[in-house]
Amino acid sequence: MHRTGETGPWALVAALNAWALDTDWVDWVEIGGSLGRGAGDELSDVDAGIGVRGLADRPGRVDEALDAARGLAPLAAALVQQWDGGAAHLLCAYRDGRQLSLVVLDEAVRTGLPPQAIAAVDKSGRLARALDRDRWDPDEAAVREWAFLAWIAIGDAARHRLRDHPWRALASLTEARDRLWRLHAHALGLVYPEFGAVTVENAEAEPPQGIERTHPRDLSPGELRRALAATGGLLAPYTSGDLRDLADTVEHRVALLSE
Repeated sequence: MHRTGETGPWALVAALNAWALDTDWVDWVEIGGSLGRGAGDELSDVDAGIGVRGLADRPGRVDEALDAARGLAPLAAALVQQWDGGAAHLLCAYRDGRQLSLVVLDEAVRTGLPPQAIAAVDKSGRLARALDRDRWDPDEAAVREWAFLAWIAIGDAARHRLRDHPWRALASLTEARDRLWRLHAHALGLVYPEFGAVTVENAEAEPPQGIERTHPRDLSPGELRRALAATGGLLAPYTSGDLRDLADTVEHRVALLSE
């Protein structure tokens, strides 16, 4: 995977792999993100996961793995996020600008390789088979939830602007747009639709037609009204049943915003 003479993020991957191969309690290393998709370049971050043998009985392994990651290159700063089940997520920013996002998991979490990922180290063969992408596809309830919450966010944005809270209104508009991107990614049949715009752009797919109109030129009531109306219009294909009643209610509130 790493070729002699390469630098940048692949050099970090090579260093991580070498450490994992030399560490008997690390079972596998998985590389995702742009590098995993084969679309990486010198600006790519390294999105990686490692499987630790018997992590539940050896929670100190997490700290050892995090220390090793910090030492892959001269470090600027790092952040550790503790996850449920003893797992952890380490974000490392190195002084040369490279970044590593490393998830430390129990080895048994993986029963195969997720889509758009590379098995960099696989000592016991846990990553030998490809996992079905369907497990990352939302069900009908999740899709409805995205549409429901998008409409709620539009209504929240209108309410905030009516109360003269423009920055809160913008935050709610952004939330609505983010959920619209998820719905669009799902409609296109893309893997990992929950990542929304990231998924669409990674796939080099077409954005929702007219998405630019959902961005206000300023935070005036009229501009927010137009942007919210545009967002609602793009949500229309995903709005049916009781969500239509919700949309009617929200659109009435949006109409209260003056030009």
